[in-house]
Amino acid sequence: MMEYRTVETLVEELVQAVGDATGAPARILHLQGTDHPDAMIEFYNEGNPHKLLIEVKRSLYPRDAREAIWQIRSYLAELGRNEGPIIPVLAAESISPGARELLRAERVGHFDSSGSLFIAAQGLYIRIDRPTSRKHERSITNIFSGRRAQAVHAIWTFGGSWFGVHQVADRAGVSPATASETLISIERREWVEARGSGPSKERRLINPRALLDAWANHQTTTKPAVVKHYYIRSTALSNLQERIDQTCDREGIPYEFTGVTAGQIHAPFLSTVSQVFCRLPAGQGTKTVLDAIEARPVREGWNLAVQETASEDDLRFRERKSGLWVADPLQTYLDLLQSGGRAKELAQHLRAEKLDNL
Repeated sequence: MMEYRTVETLVEELVQAVGDATGAPARILHLQGTDHPDAMIEFYNEGNPHKLLIEVKRSLYPRDAREAIWQIRSYLAELGRNEGPIIPVLAAESISPGARELLRAERVGHFDSSGSLFIAAQGLYIRIDRPTSRKHERSITNIFSGRRAQAVHAIWTFGGSWFGVHQVADRAGVSPATASETLISIERREWVEARGSGPSKERRLINPRALLDAWANHQTTTKPAVVKHYYIRSTALSNLQERIDQTCDREGIPYEFTGVTAGQIHAPFLSTVSQVFCRLPAGQGTKTVLDAIEARPVREGWNLAVQETASEDDLRFRERKSGLWVADPLQTYLDLLQSGGRAKELAQHLRAEKLDNL
């Protein structure tokens, strides 16, 4: 339940938005924060009266929107026809793009704190689309950072198979609570479907494209991780890759090649590659490896880029291919999106070859 003042604020903002859109003032017929419906608004457009039945939610994703549509239509049925034509409108602090699309398809109005507004009825059509608020963007993208990103990555690896919370937690190396919170978030976005309930509840990924699109969008708007550049005297990049692999194996230090290096291994596309991209856990181990391969820090003319990870757990999803440890296709794709040159072309090629057919 939302606090009364939040309901009141959203309804007042909606009244202002309707007035601005129609050029005529709107008025609140009633407003109540505990009973339903939450509010009724009346306004005139070109001399014709219109009434809006308002139901307020904190946020709306597609699954929530479906439930809210059923709820507000049941309120309309209870009111009967004595009130005349009434337009149902759902207002929320934030409404996801998928929920907006669903509401428009169902001809149910919507309004959120960004100022986006949609109202459709006979003789009336208002549509104002604005970007979601920063607060809502953070609520969407926070599943793509930190431990939750590990959980989402694990979910991806199950493909179309059913899985439980503890399976995700074990595969991601996160707590069951983090896995559960992440699953609830992506279920609301309808990227997974569920069966069962309680401890035996299972889910499976049903909309990998939407998940991948959202993660890619997050990745392209996020500051890339810090990368250090080195030069190693080597006759060929393949020799350098082998030296890194052998050194890490000898020292017992995990690593993974990523970016263009891994992209070319998963789905060859570029005719020539002149640099190696590697991820190593931060600490003494990285220094040991770099010293062993005689890597010299440089600003220009580098042939090795190293990203130091917070822990070995960040390398959890690496794969052994062509005698080397490489980031899996998903991580490679995400890393390529933040790289320069022709990396983005390779990213799209990799996605088409390895990710879109999941």
